[in-house]
Amino acid sequence: ALCPGRLVRPQAKGKAGLLRAARAQWMPPKRQEDSGGSSGSGRATRSSKRSVSEREAQPAPKRPRSDKGKSKQRSMDTTSERADEPAGDAPRRGNEAAASSSGGGSSHEPSAAQQRAEARQAALEAAEREALEMLDESSARARAGAPSWGGPSHALQGLLRKLGAGLDDLLPSASSHGRLKTILAGLKGPDESMQLASLTELCEVLSIGTEESMSSLSVDVFTPLLISLLRQEHNPDMMLLASRALCHLMDAIPSSSAAIVHFDGVPLFCERLLSIEYIDLAEQALHALEKLSQEHPLAVLRAGGMLAVLQYVDFFAMGVQRRAVATAANMCRGLPVECAHLVADSVPLLSNLLSHHDQKLLENVCLAFARLAEAFSYSAPQLEMLAAQGLLPNVLRLVGGMASPGQSDAPVAVSDATYTMLLRMLATLCHGSASLCKQLLQLDASSTLHDVPTSR
Repeated sequence: ALCPGRLVRPQAKGKAGLLRAARAQWMPPKRQEDSGGSSGSGRATRSSKRSVSEREAQPAPKRPRSDKGKSKQRSMDTTSERADEPAGDAPRRGNEAAASSSGGGSSHEPSAAQQRAEARQAALEAAEREALEMLDESSARARAGAPSWGGPSHALQGLLRKLGAGLDDLLPSASSHGRLKTILAGLKGPDESMQLASLTELCEVLSIGTEESMSSLSVDVFTPLLISLLRQEHNPDMMLLASRALCHLMDAIPSSSAAIVHFDGVPLFCERLLSIEYIDLAEQALHALEKLSQEHPLAVLRAGGMLAVLQYVDFFAMGVQRRAVATAANMCRGLPVECAHLVADSVPLLSNLLSHHDQKLLENVCLAFARLAEAFSYSAPQLEMLAAQGLLPNVLRLVGGMASPGQSDAPVAVSDATYTMLLRMLATLCHGSASLCKQLLQLDASSTLHDVPTSR
């Protein structure tokens, strides 16, 4: 009853016998340690000892390592980690696994990055071919004797810009190139209404264009055409739009100013200022001369630009007056002594502006005189020509305003940089002409100059 499936000895009787029988069945027998055992048991013991010694002498066979325990441990760690992570990470892990499995299946197909790299390489090769064609065309024009504005250098710069630009900006779009062709055909047509419409469209394109986007525009073709339209005196709208288009062209392509000078556009702008019939056209011409004077001051001065911008300066608004005087100051930069006669007629106009009430305009007038004095510093007759229209008294009045701001009769206070420039100009005049130095002493310039350091 206690050990089902086991046989109980038949001689065991009672409860005690049953317990002894069960103990005998379940417990192993004790080892016999006495030496007086039977010979059979002794032989069994010796054989068992020999077998044990033989097993110890023989090398134990190497069993293959099993990673069952390690894999089991890793699976337990992974299970614990997945149990600890947020619930939202499980779908993402599933998506990543699916993506990796799908990516592994289609590894032989080219990736999107490779396709973009191939497209960029093809576009760069096309840009290089275009630049080489521009170089060949420029070389052919040079051999033929035709002028080329920014030929090889422009082509190389365009190629470098395209090499560093994005894929969308590598090549000019076909739509803009076709649009410029349509505009050019309209400008060359005989119908003036079509020419006006084409000029309006060209102004819109150039106003928002850059040098990169306008790379397909030929300056050698458009510039003489616009200058010819600027000569249409019977049509003021045509002249106004042509002048505006030329200004936008200089903004979009700065090298086009050299083409405007070459095709005699500067005298036309000066004529529109010397004989003012339309105020809008005169302001637009003044705007064009300001841009041209920044790069080609001597060309504008030789075309009569100094007198053109200063003769009727009082008829314009204050903003236009500032632009006119700034243009005159640009023309005084780096003037050779041999060209002093080009500014002789404009010195009285500049001297009258030394008593103007606008600070910005007055500072530009002082800048113009300072540049002229620096250019004529080693020519006493030219310096005396500058001071012949009351330059010294006006400069001393302005310097006195720096010494005593509330007591001087200076029209307006100017900046410290302008004061420093006026003092340097006085030193240049005294160093270059003894006659002007004597006039300054007669005007009691020493007392005025003495008060300047103490006032600061």
